[in-house]
Amino acid sequence: MAVLGFVMFCVSGVFSINIANLCKRVDDREAGYWNLGFGFLTLFVILTGLVQKWFGDGTFWWAAQVLLFSFTYVFMGVLKLAKLDGRGLGWWCLFVTINVPLPAYQTYLTGDIPLTCIWILWGILWFLFWISMGLQKGGEKFLKFLIFMMIVEFFIALWIPALYMLNGKW
Repeated sequence: MAVLGFVMFCVSGVFSINIANLCKRVDDREAGYWNLGFGFLTLFVILTGLVQKWFGDGTFWWAAQVLLFSFTYVFMGVLKLAKLDGRGLGWWCLFVTINVPLPAYQTYLTGDIPLTCIWILWGILWFLFWISMGLQKGGEKFLKFLIFMMIVEFFIALWIPALYMLNGKW
């Protein structure tokens, strides 16, 4: 759990920057560099974990799950820096949404209900990003709802669980 806690703690940092970016408090270019940095950091952790076999027999499946996050942030960085419209990342978010039920169910079978709920919350958020970016739908009210969901998820699906995991309390 410590590695997952580390990844979640790092992601919570860039997630807070993405919230500020949506609220027009952080410039797109700066948010882009932060997303690339954290995307590549989590990618490095995954690749190191594969080589070191940190995750036992489920190494490739675990890596595939975390890559859903890493590529989201790498692509978000590219999107912001290249000033793209986000449709490609939006459709990536749909792909991720479709894949979330399996790890959520597998996590449920292990008895880790809080982590199961985190998977579900992330699936919902990826689905909202598909609507916003992939379909280019929404509006001001939808954006406010999206920001609200991101703030909620920052606390209950990232930062607080990461602190528990990193301190061996999960």
